[in-house]
Amino acid sequence: MSAQVLYTELPGANFYRHLELHAGSRSDPLRGTLFQLASIDKPSTYDALSYRWSEVDPRHPVSIEIDGVPLSIGPDLYVALLQFRSTNLPRLLWIDQICINQADEEEKIHQIRIMGDIYSKAQTVLIWLGDSSDQSDVAMEFFPIFVEKVRQDDERSRLQQSCQPPSDVIEWGGTLATHLGKLFLRPWFGRVWTLQEAALGQKAEFWCGQKSFPFQILETFERGCYGDRYGHWASALALIGSGSRRSDPENPDRSLIAHIHVVSTLRDGSGISSARILNTLRKLDCSEHQDRIYSVLRFLDSRLVREIVQKRMPSPAELYHLVAMHGIQRGELEYLGAAGLSQHRMSYPTNDDDSSRPRLSLPSWVPDWTYTIRTHSYWVLNSDCQRKRGRPLYTTGRSRSAEFSWSFSDDPPTLYGSGVVIDEVNECTAPFHVPRLPKVHEDQRTKATTVLTAVRDLQSYIASCTELATKCTTRYGSSNVERACRHSLVGSMMPDGSGTSMTGVIVRASDEAVDSLFEGFQTQASVVEEMEWFTRRVESGPPFSQDDYDRMVRSTAAAKSLGSFSKKNTLMQAMAEACKGRRFFITGEKRYMGVAPDITRPGDRICIIPGYCAPFVIRPKRKHYQLIGECYIAGIMDGELMEEDISIETIVFE
Repeated sequence: MSAQVLYTELPGANFYRHLELHAGSRSDPLRGTLFQLASIDKPSTYDALSYRWSEVDPRHPVSIEIDGVPLSIGPDLYVALLQFRSTNLPRLLWIDQICINQADEEEKIHQIRIMGDIYSKAQTVLIWLGDSSDQSDVAMEFFPIFVEKVRQDDERSRLQQSCQPPSDVIEWGGTLATHLGKLFLRPWFGRVWTLQEAALGQKAEFWCGQKSFPFQILETFERGCYGDRYGHWASALALIGSGSRRSDPENPDRSLIAHIHVVSTLRDGSGISSARILNTLRKLDCSEHQDRIYSVLRFLDSRLVREIVQKRMPSPAELYHLVAMHGIQRGELEYLGAAGLSQHRMSYPTNDDDSSRPRLSLPSWVPDWTYTIRTHSYWVLNSDCQRKRGRPLYTTGRSRSAEFSWSFSDDPPTLYGSGVVIDEVNECTAPFHVPRLPKVHEDQRTKATTVLTAVRDLQSYIASCTELATKCTTRYGSSNVERACRHSLVGSMMPDGSGTSMTGVIVRASDEAVDSLFEGFQTQASVVEEMEWFTRRVESGPPFSQDDYDRMVRSTAAAKSLGSFSKKNTLMQAMAEACKGRRFFITGEKRYMGVAPDITRPGDRICIIPGYCAPFVIRPKRKHYQLIGECYIAGIMDGELMEEDISIETIVFE
């Protein structure tokens, strides 16, 4: 069908179309009428559809008849319209695939710019997860009940100021965990456009087949996970975590909660930086790289939006450059934390390209939002801690941000800022690799071998870092140099309360807490060594002495804790949080130590930027620098250097 037959030109930039979906039974063909002259400046009663866009399937074509003319649509949309069609009354809807002339690029650009207004003025945003399958009806009915029971358990613990035994909800929910996991694995949760669509609606509802629940149910779950202090929400989240997100395979449940958190925050009008919004979108899918910006235009500064509109059809690189430049000028230094050459190496590998090479031609100080970063940025953890506990995690460049400004030049794209270069990287260890832990389904022998390898690898890495750290005795003192090394390896971080690192807020760890992590690991390592002896001794065969029998009894008792090794090994979890995608290093002249991006090398510089929470690694390039990424340095993360009489200089980034 020709688009010219169905669509007439809209009279202005603020106009859009409505679809009146005609009434009918499930078996009737889809029919409707397009109303051409709806304006965002005038109130209108309609519902907006949020769904997974799917292309027309030529093997199984489906269509809707619009004003007597057939219009081919995707299969997901077709099933959604069958569900939302009334049997006796017409229904007014806004649906991008139908209400926008997809053959008119100019119209599509104008409609994208007002899409935020369209969703915000909708009476209800209907979130369509798809038709019922994989026991989704059971999951949709169960999830609201599940959330309410977990909330009651948490409230009971809060009132009694102690962690009370949970009700049967966790065991009960365990039987349905697979169904819940598959529900949250549906494509809607992985699209960039869903953030705006769900956040702006006056009311939002999740629909899967004929079952539904209000968006507030998921918001309750998100708030519980972020504020978890007694472990109930963490246990509940663990039930569905393994199947809830595909884009962050090492922390699937954290990704789902982070997505819903941003949506929830935007819905209630709380402040959240544009860099944080865009960072969340890194984990979501889109068909065009520009959509990572266009999908959140409504939440960006109005002056920036006007500049984007004036550029008409900028490339992804131009868009990302413009957004970063505008954000930094406004004092959102988080853009620097999200940037750096390390972002390409810190992303998840893909099958179709080399993730260590840039996809877009961008300056080092501009974030490439096309990458899903596998490390946990200090600035993200810092803002979480500030929001939930009223104090930041780190304050390296504290209290001096207002004294300095940023400027730019275009050829080549260059950033002029202020900072202080404190030293040069002198030596580095190998990059840290998170040890593989045993899987639940593995047999005992395989588990033992896997645990032993993990412990040996971690012991070896800690030993190499400790040995390198001894060269920094002149700065930290012989009695504190090992502790400074330990703080570096966990970033002085630990989860607050009973929540896990995936659900609880990360806070600063005391010296005693850090020492306890390492001492606990040594105890576990001794248990693993005992198990290793047991395996060797049994394989060697009799005769066995009485001492052998006694030691076998002790080893057997120790083996019972093997299944929960990964849950109990808090040091391994803490180092995975702090060191994944990073390496331990020391500097030359001043003998600082810390952890930095894994592409850090001798000759790189350490820089503090006033107003930013953590130091940066930067790399000399001719007379300028390239930004590498954030780092942790023991002894300066609380702004100690900013209290000294240091000389701030101009630093130029390419």
